[in-house]
Amino acid sequence: MASREGKVIEIAVYRGSALLLASNFRIATQDVDAVAVADQTLINRFATEIAATRGWPADWLNDGVRTYLSPNVDGLAQHHELFRSYPDDASPGLRVFVPAPGYLLAMKLMAMRIDTTTGQKDLPDILNLIDVVGVTQKNELMTFAQSFYPEARVSPQVILGIEALWRERAGRQKPSVQQPQDPDEPPRYLGRSGSTPQ
Repeated sequence: MASREGKVIEIAVYRGSALLLASNFRIATQDVDAVAVADQTLINRFATEIAATRGWPADWLNDGVRTYLSPNVDGLAQHHELFRSYPDDASPGLRVFVPAPGYLLAMKLMAMRIDTTTGQKDLPDILNLIDVVGVTQKNELMTFAQSFYPEARVSPQVILGIEALWRERAGRQKPSVQQPQDPDEPPRYLGRSGSTPQ
C-alpha cells in the first residue's frame, strides 16, 4: 500500500511481534505492537483497510507500546535494527525495524508481565533475552534496565519481578526455545545467541 502511494513508511515493532520476526523462541503473537515514525494518520488508514480486507480486529496494529519506549533512546537511530524493507531498500514502501535485544529486554523488564506460577505472559521471553544479552548477575539486570529508563520509572513491581524471575532462572536447566524441529537450539535474536556480546 505504501509502495502504491509512493510513500516510505518506517515502523518499529516491539514485544511479541519483534520476537516473532527476529527470534527463534516466539512462534505466535495476537497483535502487532508497533510505533510509526511517519504520519500516524496514514498508518491508521492502511491498518483499517487491512483489517477490513482480512477480517482482523480493528486494533490489530496498535501503538500502546509507546508507554514503554525509553526516554533515553532517540527514535530508530539508536538501539534498533532494520529487519527488512518491502519491496526493497531503494523503492517506496515499508521499512520494518526491531529493537536491539538489550532494548527489548529492558522494555519487557519495565512492563514486568510475568507469572512464575503459570509461566504465562513475558517470563519465557525475558529469560531467553537475558541469555541472548548475556546478563549473568541479578544486580546487573537492574542496572541494565536503569540504563534505558530513569530510576523514577523502576517501580517496586519491577524490583519484585526481577527477584522472582531470577529465582525462576536459577531453577531452569536451559533456555526455552519453542521451535519443535530443534528443541536443543539456544535462544537467538537477530542472529545473536548467549555466546555473542550484545
